[in-house]
Amino acid sequence: MTDPALPEFLIDIVEHLRRRRVQVGVGELRDLRSALRAGFGLPSTQDLRELCVALWATSADEAALVRAAFVSVDGIPDWTVARVTGAGQASSVAAGGLPPAADAAVPSPEAAEDDEWGGTEVIAPGGSGPGPLRTGAREQGLVLVPQYPLAAREVAQAWRHLRRPVRSGPATELDVAATIATRARRGVATPPVVVPRRRNAVRLLMLLDRNGSMSPFHGYVDYVVAAIRDAGRVDDVRTLYFHDLPAARASRALLERAQFHADVDHLLGQIAALRGGRVYADPGLTRPVALDEMLALITPATAVLVISDAGAARAELDIARLVDTVALLKAARADGVASGVAWLNPVPPGRWAGTTAEAIARHVPMYPFTRRGLDQAVDALRGRPVALERPV
Repeated sequence: MTDPALPEFLIDIVEHLRRRRVQVGVGELRDLRSALRAGFGLPSTQDLRELCVALWATSADEAALVRAAFVSVDGIPDWTVARVTGAGQASSVAAGGLPPAADAAVPSPEAAEDDEWGGTEVIAPGGSGPGPLRTGAREQGLVLVPQYPLAAREVAQAWRHLRRPVRSGPATELDVAATIATRARRGVATPPVVVPRRRNAVRLLMLLDRNGSMSPFHGYVDYVVAAIRDAGRVDDVRTLYFHDLPAARASRALLERAQFHADVDHLLGQIAALRGGRVYADPGLTRPVALDEMLALITPATAVLVISDAGAARAELDIARLVDTVALLKAARADGVASGVAWLNPVPPGRWAGTTAEAIARHVPMYPFTRRGLDQAVDALRGRPVALERPV
């Protein structure tokens, strides 16, 4: 039996979704075809649309994109399929003029007896066929969906590589090598050796710059943070917020010695770890939290990610900010960070030259807020060596 083909207009919808980074592949199309063969999504265009949402969307944002595709793509007919029985023939009827290629959506007469559709009668709306899918979604003539440089799936795929496997919990997994070694050593049958399963013990602490020059990036940053929380497979994710810096603690003596230099290389050994700073538990910067309390929670399994423009958006070099940032990095590393520290900068690298961001990038791995930059940041947090001019 030959499987029926999908309607032609679905090709345009799939291409529309792929341009918006909704991954619809062969598997998703097979699922749709199987659902149509079972009688779902046939009575109307709305039913077909909601079927595609149920099969292809993995989040509310992707569901909105799928619904928007059915509105944006031109030439979609009124999807109404009726099964004509009794004459030994099958036909596909479209009230709005379905393209001829869509006739393949119904099997040939020769395969009618063996076709899975053979015992199903689908009547146009108002008949007694399968009822429409009830999703509670209202009809929308226009759907506005923000388009960010990264899709939620891309963010999740990158952060799923951030792992620190540790054996913990009850001993339930067979250790084949240890079992063989024990029996070989004793020369008699011995009980199998069992060990705890490996679990991802990594912890992620995100320090997010808010307001000021970061205001244009708030939506993008929140979107990425939500994707990491929802699908990044990192169980312990903490987000703390600050404006420019967690605190301004640079001593006047250090600043006087650094004011005529474009870097602080000659002062690195004299910059003390930042203490007594303040961060916030909410993006509105209304719930202060002592920075020392947060740093005390850092363990060898903690990875620290900073998201900030580091002064690149203002195109300026602030020595005080550079000194304070180095002090913050020293505080994080002094409290036992083993997985690493990385920095994501939403401002393009071409605008870092001559700014505080360029100076900070000499001391900590800093990457652009792109897919490649995200992968590089995850690699740095996993402990992969990174070449820096003057690491802290």
